[in-house]
This record gives sequence, C-alpha cells and structure tokens, in this order.
Amino acid sequence: MRLNFLIALLALSLLLNGFFLGGYWFAREKARKVKNSAERIGEIVRQLELTPEQKRKFRILKAEAVKTRRPYLKEMARLRSLFWKTVIKNPGDSQAMDRIIHQMAVERERYQQKIARIISEFLQGLNREQKRKFFEISNDSKVLKALLSG
Repeated sequence: MRLNFLIALLALSLLLNGFFLGGYWFAREKARKVKNSAERIGEIVRQLELTPEQKRKFRILKAEAVKTRRPYLKEMARLRSLFWKTVIKNPGDSQAMDRIIHQMAVERERYQQKIARIISEFLQGLNREQKRKFFEISNDSKVLKALLSG
C-alpha cells in the first residue's frame, strides 16, 4: 500500500515537472520569436531611414495590421474546425463543405484587402528611394511576417 502511494507521488511529480518544463520551453520560444520580430522591425526602420513622422505612422499601421490579423486567424481556425466537424459528421455533404470553403475564401480576401490597404497607406508616406528599399527587403517572407504579426 505504501509503495503504491510512493509510486503515485513519483508519477505525479514527474508529470508536474514535465508540464513545468514544457511551459518554460513554450514561453522561451515565444519570447525568442517576439525578439526576432522586433529585431526585424528595427532593421526595416533602420534600412528605410524613416523620419520621426514616418516611424510614428509605421507604428500606427503596424498596430492596425496586428489588430486585423488576430481576428482573421481566429475566424479561420473556427472555420477549419467547422469544416473538419462537417467532414467527420457527414462526409457526403459536399454542399456544406463547399459553403465553408467559400466562407474561408471570402475571409481571406477581406483580410488581404485590409492588409493591402495598410501597406499602401504606409508606402504613400515613403519617398522613391525608401519605396525601392522596401520592395527590395520585403522579398524576404520573414520581413512581411514581422510586419503583419504581433
């Protein structure tokens, strides 16, 4: 009886330590990504040689992009979940699946239109050389991800 109790305590201790270490690793990775994103943003600002007014506008538009992206990702996750529930519940209902796929396409189009407007607004405030540099550095997908995530 006593041995079973000790084994149960040991197992519980190992489980809790695993959760603690997993949480620590997850938080550390998230912090690393935020730092890398902030470094990329800083590099973009430096390379474009933004004026103080352009930096202010950049921060406003970056925040707007983040506010646009979060609800989009949440809605897409909801629609993907709904799609898979539909597939599992009634795999032959292609009309229901098509409606969900169509809604996903509509949401993506709305998101892309909003992001295009934000980027366009930012570009309007840049001079010709800054625009050239922006297009040059935006070929790196990590740059655009850093601009749009938060």
